[in-house]
Amino acid sequence: MAKRSRAHRAQMFQSFDALKGFREILKEQERVEVPRASLMEDELEILDRKIHQVKKGMMVSVVYFDRGKYYQIEGIVSKLNLDTRIIQIVKTKLNLKDIVAINGEELDEFF
Repeated sequence: MAKRSRAHRAQMFQSFDALKGFREILKEQERVEVPRASLMEDELEILDRKIHQVKKGMMVSVVYFDRGKYYQIEGIVSKLNLDTRIIQIVKTKLNLKDIVAINGEELDEFF
């Protein structure tokens, strides 16, 4: 009998998913949609000022809204284009309209 590779032997013992995709469907149904919060005019102004202070290479923390949920990401700004309204933090591209908060050591916190 020929010797089987380690990967082949490991594959024999992987669990069998009889209902392919079923776990993903369950996970999607567990997700609760959250309405997008509306920022007050003064909050929008502060957010806009902070975004205009951001430069490529800065370390920032951003809270953003995506598909019914809020997320937070921290990292170095690798791209920022105010004309197209896109910011990229490491490899994650975000539309500026989805950002609800942005913080960083180099950003003025008080206006």
